[in-house]
Amino acid sequence: MQKKLFLSYVAMILFIAFLIGFYSIKMNQNYYTQQYKTHLLKEGYIAAKNLKDTYDKENFLGLDAFGKELSKYLELRVTIIDASGNVLSDSEGKAYGVNHKNREEVQAALEGKSIVVNRKSETTGVEYMYTAIPVTLDTKTILLRFSVPMTQLDGIRKEMVIYVSFSTIISIIVAFFCAYYLSKKISEPLDDLTNAAVEVSQGKYDKKIPVATNDQIGSLTKTFNKMSVKLNTTIHALETENKKMEAIVNSMINGVVAIDKKNKILMMNDQCYKLFDIKFHYCTGLDFYDIFRNEDIYALLETSIAEKRNVVDIVTLKSHFNGDKILRVYVTQISCSNEKNDSLGTLLVFQDVTQIKKLEKMRSDFISNVTHELKTPLTSIMGFTDTLRSGAIHDSDAAEHFLEIIDIETHRLYRLIQDILSLSEIETRKEDTNRQYESIENILQYVEGLLRPQAEEKGLQLNMNIEPIPPYFCNRDKISQMFINLIENAIKYTEKGSITVSCKNQGDCFLFQVKDTGIGIPQESIERIFERFYRVDKGRSRKAGGTGLGLSIVKHIMLLYGGKVSVESKEGEGTTFTITMPYET
Repeated sequence: MQKKLFLSYVAMILFIAFLIGFYSIKMNQNYYTQQYKTHLLKEGYIAAKNLKDTYDKENFLGLDAFGKELSKYLELRVTIIDASGNVLSDSEGKAYGVNHKNREEVQAALEGKSIVVNRKSETTGVEYMYTAIPVTLDTKTILLRFSVPMTQLDGIRKEMVIYVSFSTIISIIVAFFCAYYLSKKISEPLDDLTNAAVEVSQGKYDKKIPVATNDQIGSLTKTFNKMSVKLNTTIHALETENKKMEAIVNSMINGVVAIDKKNKILMMNDQCYKLFDIKFHYCTGLDFYDIFRNEDIYALLETSIAEKRNVVDIVTLKSHFNGDKILRVYVTQISCSNEKNDSLGTLLVFQDVTQIKKLEKMRSDFISNVTHELKTPLTSIMGFTDTLRSGAIHDSDAAEHFLEIIDIETHRLYRLIQDILSLSEIETRKEDTNRQYESIENILQYVEGLLRPQAEEKGLQLNMNIEPIPPYFCNRDKISQMFINLIENAIKYTEKGSITVSCKNQGDCFLFQVKDTGIGIPQESIERIFERFYRVDKGRSRKAGGTGLGLSIVKHIMLLYGGKVSVESKEGEGTTFTITMPYET
């Protein structure tokens, strides 16, 4: 900026300086020339007057001496000419024999006029300035012609050119310094403004510039500072609002993505990345169809755009690794007014309803299973009751048999209802109640006393490997129920061999393990054995007297205490249940 200003000033100064210098020289030359002409005329009139006073009336005697003396005195060439143009006297003695009647100044003088002309002398070949003054002596007219070589004026001109040129050069130098100072004074604030504007464009909105002057640049600087402050405030407000909006959107449990009219992604929250398992870290600006690869979603999007309406539907995301996901998709058009045609893009909201659908299915299955499980013993009880009423009660042996079956089915029905109530009670709790520090060893001794007769009745060996465990903060009944269900389950599904129960301390938790040599569990069923009423072999499970809720109760008790369970099983060789229960911190 400064360089441009300086060069502009220099160009302007040089132009003006040369223009002024040229016209100064020209005007001075004209002035001095005119002054010289005036001086020449005045000298001529004075000389003409003197000539009258010293005139010798006979034969123009003394004119030659007068002319030479006058030439010496005035430092001019003096030529005396008669009315016919003949030279009577010449101070340089060169004009004799040449008639001057045709000379311009001579003709003007004969007409009574006095003019000054410039012309090259025919006798000397030098350029002169001429003037002729008519003088009337008695009745005769003679002319006093004065001439001066132009070389005398050339010296004055050269000196004048030198003075003007020197003055111009000095003025130019001074003007250069002034131009540099002014360009610097003007450009520095502008450069500061430019640099500040660059910094503001890079995000440094709090940039301020010192105000050095009160002129327009100073006013511009003040305005810039005000603009910077206001811009800083506005940007920070927008950033705060954007952060709030981003935090709100990212805190949503549903996936949200907004796209423009060209299907470019405008915004996408973190939940959407997780929901679709998107590997890109930043999808803004990418094409929606390149990121979301699902034909059902495409169809919903295109329907909403084409019909300009909101669309809601269920979509299933297939996955071979993480399991299928069921999504409820909401598609709506984004508009800045009530006009539906004024669409800015499309907003898609993805709600993961996989668990809801699973729970609905589980509830449906649970109702179906409960109905089935209750119906079976009730049908038996009703059937044998009707049989007894029909006369079988009078047959003591048959009546005894039927009453025994009714008793078994009644107890089975009671256990089923108790397990359902127990499971329902556990599921509704976020944490267990009636907790206190209990001895795990004592609880296991109590469980062993209950179940050892059942194991010995089947000819099974029950091994208890119990290490010292710190007192555990728990509900004794719930922990006992968990241990009983696991060990009893192992006894039911083991025909021969042993059941080994282990319990040991592992620092921040204790490990409880039940290992049997029973029938085992098929690999595809291991993930489902904790579901309510799930049986690997339904006929055998009912024969063993199970309700199908034991392991589900174990799982929910374990979850109340933040525990973890793992199952290892091989068909025909046995099963190992391992539960890790953390100590309360």
